[in-house]
Formats: sequence, C-alpha cells, structure tokens
Amino acid sequence: MAWPPGVRNLVLATVAAVVTSAGAVAVLLHPEDGTRKITGTGDAAPGLAWSIDAAAIDGRAAAEFRDPVAGTEYDMDTTGFVDAGDTVVTVVGVVEDGTVRDPVMYGIDAATGATRWRAPAAGLGGCAGTPVDGDIVCFTSPTADIPALVGYDVASGAITRTPTDWLVFALAATDDRVYLAEGDVESDDVRVHAGTLADPDAYWTRAFEMGTLWEDLPSDALDVSHGQGVLTLGADIAGFDPRGGDPTWTAELHGCSHVTQTFDALVLHDHTGCAGYSPTGAEILDRTGRTLVATDGEDEGVHDLTVDRPADATIPVLLADVAYDRRDGTIRWTNRDLVRTGPDRYGSGANRGTATAVLGDVALLHDPATLTSTGLDLRTGQRLWRTNTERFGAVHGWDGHVAVLADTTGLWAIDPRTGEIVWDIPFLAIHADPDALTGGGEFSAKGDGRYIYAAPHTIIGLRPLDE
Repeated sequence: MAWPPGVRNLVLATVAAVVTSAGAVAVLLHPEDGTRKITGTGDAAPGLAWSIDAAAIDGRAAAEFRDPVAGTEYDMDTTGFVDAGDTVVTVVGVVEDGTVRDPVMYGIDAATGATRWRAPAAGLGGCAGTPVDGDIVCFTSPTADIPALVGYDVASGAITRTPTDWLVFALAATDDRVYLAEGDVESDDVRVHAGTLADPDAYWTRAFEMGTLWEDLPSDALDVSHGQGVLTLGADIAGFDPRGGDPTWTAELHGCSHVTQTFDALVLHDHTGCAGYSPTGAEILDRTGRTLVATDGEDEGVHDLTVDRPADATIPVLLADVAYDRRDGTIRWTNRDLVRTGPDRYGSGANRGTATAVLGDVALLHDPATLTSTGLDLRTGQRLWRTNTERFGAVHGWDGHVAVLADTTGLWAIDPRTGEIVWDIPFLAIHADPDALTGGGEFSAKGDGRYIYAAPHTIIGLRPLDE
C-alpha cells in the first residue's frame, strides 16, 4: 500500500506523537472584570469583554492559537476554533519546522475568556468543525501506533478514545452524526462511514471507487454541511445521501476545477483551466446530480462567497449576472452589478462574479476594478445601495442584523440593507502590539451583539457595553 497521508505537503515525520487518554487538566483563571469601552469607537460599537494571549495561557513565548479542524500533526497555518456554544475549543502550540510542538487543546468560556479545561492534543490528523453529542471529535494521525477516534468533552475536556484499524483521512459531522472517510486513496479503495464517536459505523458504510495521490488529498475531501454528502478525491466527485449513505451522483473535475456547496444541497462545479487559471464554464447540480444551471466559456462569473446564508429556499442562487431559482433553475432576474466591469488593479479577474456574501435576502458585492461596494435585494434584483471605498475586507460573520468585515487594520460592521457603517474597531485600539490581532483569523457571531475573534496570538470577546 502507498505511504499514508502523513506525507501530505511533502513533509516526512520520523516520529509521530500519540494522543494520550490522560484526563483533562482544569485551569482556574480570574473572572472577567467587566466590559471595557474601546478607545475612539462610537457608541454603537461593542466593548472588549475579554482578551486572552496564547503565550500567557500556555507559558511559552512563541505559542500560537491553531484551528483544531486542521489537526496538530503538521502546521497548516490555520488560526481558529470550533464554536461549541458556551465554549470555544482551540489548540495552542509552538510552531517549529512545519509542525506544532506540544499542542494542547483548550476549552475557553465564550462569555468570560476563562480557561475551562485543557487536554493533550498531539498527533491529531484533524477534527470535525461541528460538535457531536457534546464532543469535539478528532482522528489520530495515520502514523499513530494505535489509530483511534478521539473525543473531547466540550464541558470538561475529558477524552474518549475509540480505537480503530481504519486509515482515516477525512472527518465531518452534523449535530448527531460522525462521518469519516478511510482507506487507501491511491488504490481507489475508499469507504465512508456514518455513526457516533463510540460506534463510528453504527448507521451505515458505503464503498467508493475513487482516489487520488496522498500528497494531493484536499483538506475538505468530505463535506456534509449543506444537506447532502460530497466526497472529493482528485478528479472524482461523488454525492451521497447523508442519512442512508446511498450514492446519488458522480462527476469529474478537470484542470484546476473545484466544487463548492451551497444552501439546500446545491453544488457549484467551477470549470477552470490551469493555464492562467482561466474559467471555461460552470454548472450548478442539485442533490440528484441533475444540472440545474450551466454556463460556458469565459463569462462563467462564479462568485466567491465568504459567508453564504440565504434566508430560505426562495432566495435564488447566483451565477454570473443571473439569479436562478434554487428549485427549478428558472431565471428570476439579472443584474450587471453581479459581474466585474473590468480587470482589477493587478490586471485579472474581469470575468469573475462580484458577490462576496449572501446574508438572508441581501447580497453584498465588491468590484475591485471600480472600488465600489453594493447591496442587492435578492428577492427582486434591485440595487439597495452603492458606495465608493478604498477599504474592503472579507465578510467574516453575520448575526441577522449587521455584517462584520475584517482586514489587517481592524473589524467593522455594516447594515447589509443600507451599506451604513454601524461601528468600526481598529485593532490598535484594542492591543498596542501591531501583531497581536493580525495574521488572519476566525470570527464567530454569538448573537445579541456578542462576537469572538481569534488571531494567531490573541483571541478577543466583544459584547454590548450596556451588559
């Protein structure tokens, strides 16, 4: 059998640490001391409820936060956490030579920033981004002496291990099920299982004759987050019913093409050539594999959405300058604001879509050629507003009221229906160290004006000043 996916990214490990079953260690920190108004911000801006530093809680000056979903065997340079409601779960470790040294899983109180627990986290191949029955579910590195699924209790950090002789390479989850893919991808000998942490194939097992090179294994090979299951390995894609496991459709990727999922079990298949990364068309598939919509040539106009949360199935799906009904593919409306008017400042991207987020019944657009931002009513296609702006960041979150954006300088919120800036928080107003909150991060809107933002060195909690 070919060497397992521990060699992906062409990094060889001579010794792989094995996650131990030692109990979690409780850590007591001082409670919160009240929400602080952030200097220079307006009255509508949330205050700083808490701030934690990776070096301070870990005790190592070079410690950084890492996303458990990326695993701990190698450093994927991914900052973040798993949002588990009252607790956020993150990894802290020191990055050296492409590895995360002595990683520790932390459970952080989402309201106060206090450490609820910590537990060893070495040798993890990856974790599911959604808790299952109160556990963060992970799998050990394929090079582990005793392969296992590893669960971290969200409330206490207690570790549960389920030994398995499978070569697991991908893991996904819903609130009540664990889905894992295992096998030898280079021999097209792959299976997907659905079950629980204690019994990972309790519900079903299905074989898939598809594969790829270990070093080409995608980080998102298995996805169940949008109403159907999708397994992507190399040029092969397969859809399946997440409840019963029945295969529903197959497709092929060519060149540098890729697929993304969207609401109501739709899959966008973006056909892109590797030479100049040029588009050659796109199609939208429904849960049965039927082509709902298709475009040809350079006018594909695929939209890169950082937040994709349509209100319901009556909200159309966007491709190029057209809004299509999600149920039958009929054209609902068209609007030229949905495609770029010309190349960006670097001379590329004239044929790409401008939508950056779908928030309820509003789409946020950004055209880097004209430096404009626009809001569209997704039910009618009418422009709600347009502004000229030199500043534009990725939409990181939406709480049903405001959209929160981030760039290297800070966070700010806008009203999606008016484009009005509701509040603006510079990072330097929170932390004097210019590197404390930069470097890319994870954002979560907790509701009621509460937010959590994680950067490599610092995680902050924000909440309204009147609480």
